[in-house]
Amino acid sequence: MEMDPPPKMLASLTITILMMMMATSVALASSDAAVLEGQARALLDWKASLDNQSQRALHSWGNTSTPCNWRGITCGTGMHRHPLVIKGIFLQGMRLRGALESLNFSTLRTLTRLDLSHNLLAGSIPRSIEVLGELHALLLQGNQIRGSIPLGLGNLTKLHSLMLHENELSGEIPSQIGNMSSLVTLNLSSNHLVGHIPCEIGHMKHLVALDLSSNNLFGKIPSNIGGLTELTSLYLYSNKLSGQIPRELGYLLNFKDLQLGINTLSGSIPRNLHNLTKLTVLILWGNKLSGLIPQKIDYLSNLQYLSLGENILSGSIPNSIGNLTKLTTLSLRNNQLSGLIPQKIDYLSNLEYLSLGENILSGSIPNSIGNLTKLTTLSLRNNQLSGLIPQELEYLASLEYLDLSENILWGSIPNSIVNLTKLTILYLYNNKLSGHIPRELGRLVNLKDLELSINTLTGSIPNSIRNLTKLTTLYLDNNHISGHVPRELGRLVNLEVLYLGPNTLTGSIPNSIRNLTKLIDLYLFGNQLSGHIPRELDYLEKLEELDLSN
Repeated sequence: MEMDPPPKMLASLTITILMMMMATSVALASSDAAVLEGQARALLDWKASLDNQSQRALHSWGNTSTPCNWRGITCGTGMHRHPLVIKGIFLQGMRLRGALESLNFSTLRTLTRLDLSHNLLAGSIPRSIEVLGELHALLLQGNQIRGSIPLGLGNLTKLHSLMLHENELSGEIPSQIGNMSSLVTLNLSSNHLVGHIPCEIGHMKHLVALDLSSNNLFGKIPSNIGGLTELTSLYLYSNKLSGQIPRELGYLLNFKDLQLGINTLSGSIPRNLHNLTKLTVLILWGNKLSGLIPQKIDYLSNLQYLSLGENILSGSIPNSIGNLTKLTTLSLRNNQLSGLIPQKIDYLSNLEYLSLGENILSGSIPNSIGNLTKLTTLSLRNNQLSGLIPQELEYLASLEYLDLSENILWGSIPNSIVNLTKLTILYLYNNKLSGHIPRELGRLVNLKDLELSINTLTGSIPNSIRNLTKLTTLYLDNNHISGHVPRELGRLVNLEVLYLGPNTLTGSIPNSIRNLTKLIDLYLFGNQLSGHIPRELDYLEKLEELDLSN
């Protein structure tokens, strides 16, 4: 029969256990304190490697026993639930100048967030950064970091956000980057990266935002990107990518922003892109895409920004484009589009920017274009548009840029154009416009660039032109303008370029021309001017081109 231990023995045993627990606790606390002090020393060593201005910015970094109170440092629970280890470094935008290689990462294994973005850090990303296995966010964007992306970054499997954009990184994107299966945001844009986009990126199933734009990447877009079903934005613009747009992109039903512009992509626009009904931005401009604009483009009913310019697209602009009523920007310029401007264009009542120039569109400018009252930019240049300039343009009160040049427009410049008081640019050159220059143009006091050359305009230059004091460029050449050169031109003190010939102007060159001290180009040739060449031309010290011939 077992006997219970005597009470004295139990008390002694209890005391012994309590003392052992206290000793262990003290030892663990001491261990955490040693870890924290080691981390503080590593940070102080790094501070000492920075320039003087950076060290002054980190003046609170001093006592190694209190790093949790330093600027930009956050602490949290250590392994033994003591709030004694450094968890985060937040030093963004402090203009720190130095190198990452001087930072001993091996002592900072507890870091979950490292933000050194928008500083002046140089050097390379050290291989030792791979020891930061607890890291969730690595933000180094907006520095001057050079060299290649370390292969060991692939070991940071807990990383959710990797931001290395706006640096000087070179070399290829390592395939090991696909090991970071927890990544949500990956931004490597605005560097000097080369090579192919690694197909291993298709392993990042949680990726929501991928930005590899503004590099020198080449080859095809990997089709397995179509498996990143959580992706909402994909930026691959400004690279050297070739091949076709993978039809697999049409499976990414969460897409909101797709930008593939300024590459050398070829083939047609995949038909199944109409499945991306959440898209708000679609930019494919500056490629070698051919074929038709998809008829079902109106399925993209949330689209706000559509840019397909500078490709080789042909056929007509589909009428269905009028159903994209949320569009604020539509650019189809510099393609081979033909046919009429769709009548339904006036359904796009939210449009602020419309560019259809440099195509082979024909017919007249629809009067209904006057319904696009939010337009700030309208460019229909270099087509085969004919007929009159619509009076309805007067309703575009927000218009700042109007380019109808290089068409076959005839008739007079409508007086109603004077209602466009926000205009800064007006290009009507190289048409068949006739009649007088409306004196009402003098009300467009915000004009900086007025180009009416290569038409058949007659009459004199209106004196009201004196009100256009913001003008830097005035082209009236290659018309049939007569009368004198108005002395009021001397009020246009910001003029840099003045073309008045050839025309049939008579009389002398006014002395007031001396006021145009910013003039760089002055062309009065091909007129019937008489009298002396004014001495006042000596005042035009910036003049580079002067032609008074004929």
